[in-house]
Amino acid sequence: MVGRVLTGNGITAYGDGNDSLIGGDELSDTERDELQQLCRQRLDAFREQRGEEVACLFVEKPAASPTTAAATAARSAAR
Repeated sequence: MVGRVLTGNGITAYGDGNDSLIGGDELSDTERDELQQLCRQRLDAFREQRGEEVACLFVEKPAASPTTAAATAARSAAR
């Protein structure tokens, strides 16, 4: 569900069974780390507010392809 919302808002793209951050391959390692930290902070705030367990999807620098997103592992685990 999160992937659909992010794709619908032009933040991610879905293709070949993977979600990818639009422009994510242009991020430096520092920018990627900052984005991950912001995501963690937001998820922590959500958990405190809702008291629910939330699945985390973080953008990691792909090893093989600059267009692959890190969301596939979490998506596969959810299925």
